[in-house]
Amino acid sequence: MIVDASVWVASILDKDAHHEVSLAFLHRFVMERQIATVPLLVWAEIAGAVARRTGDPDRGMKVAELIAAKIWVRGVPLDASLASEAMRLAASLRLRGADAVYVALAVTCREPLITLDAEMLERARGVAEAFTPEQWLQTH
Repeated sequence: MIVDASVWVASILDKDAHHEVSLAFLHRFVMERQIATVPLLVWAEIAGAVARRTGDPDRGMKVAELIAAKIWVRGVPLDASLASEAMRLAASLRLRGADAVYVALAVTCREPLITLDAEMLERARGVAEAFTPEQWLQTH
């Protein structure tokens, strides 16, 4: 399963509107022994988002490092093939660059995408399975 940075960040920050459902999703995900596949850029996204929202750069780094160390998280580098697919999807689906990388990973790995980003969710559904954490919990 491809897990977008928005889900990780929401699960970490208890004041986030999606905190509880993101935490419940990750809990169920781990209990079912699933593997989270993420593009390596997720670490920068998580570190930056947590640091911005908390005002604590060290917390941003520690959280990203903690998630990266989980055995049930698999990081995938942005190689030429994935970058080419992301470029194609960014143009055809009118996606932001980072969002296109997540969607391209979902397409190439043939795995569902889990995100809280409404635009990415809507546009990705044309080419891949895509769910919010709440939708995934309701169907699994």
